[in-house]
Amino acid sequence: MNIKRFGFWAGFVIILALIVWGLIAAMNKQNGGNGLTSDSPAPVTAADHTIGPDNAPVTLIEYSDFQCPACELYHYVVEQVLASSTVPVRFVYRHFPLPQHPNAVPAAMASEAAGAQGKFWDMYHLIFNDHTEWTELPDPTGVFTGYAAKIGLDMERFKADLGSSTLRDRINRDKDEGIRIGINATPTFFVNGKAIINPQGYEAFKTLIETSAQGGAK
Repeated sequence: MNIKRFGFWAGFVIILALIVWGLIAAMNKQNGGNGLTSDSPAPVTAADHTIGPDNAPVTLIEYSDFQCPACELYHYVVEQVLASSTVPVRFVYRHFPLPQHPNAVPAAMASEAAGAQGKFWDMYHLIFNDHTEWTELPDPTGVFTGYAAKIGLDMERFKADLGSSTLRDRINRDKDEGIRIGINATPTFFVNGKAIINPQGYEAFKTLIETSAQGGAK
């Protein structure tokens, strides 16, 4: 490959990378701001939705909106990081539905209704993996009911829990906590209590997780 051709392709790759992360930055701005906060989230408790060992040296907390396009993109990054990290990670998901996303609360309610039957993460994965099926619907309830059947939930209980004030209060507690610590965008991540805003892709995220292990779990 001659120098001119190499320079062309190198420039093309750089421009493409800038476009991709520019789109993510634009979506993040659309989804509420820059999410910067100097405050730490509340300690993880048994009420939280978690994956990974409780004594992991790294705790990754995400405040997220199921309908948020940037949250969908980072869902796949988080999954890849959790699967490949060389250190144990405890991942914690907390709700932060934004007012401009009308289906965010129904999606959160569906996840909590599944969680009431021990299958929060099953519903979480379906909601993010099939994002385009429900995000623009005037009423996504039918889609979520289909997911509930797919993962083997008690359907009568699931449908009743979709209107549960107790489950809605749980979602509101997550969001109120996020507001208290200054979150104004989704997704916002905390690694061992320190806020990070949209790390630039899988490798940067994985490096951040693994270097944070030296500080221990929070």
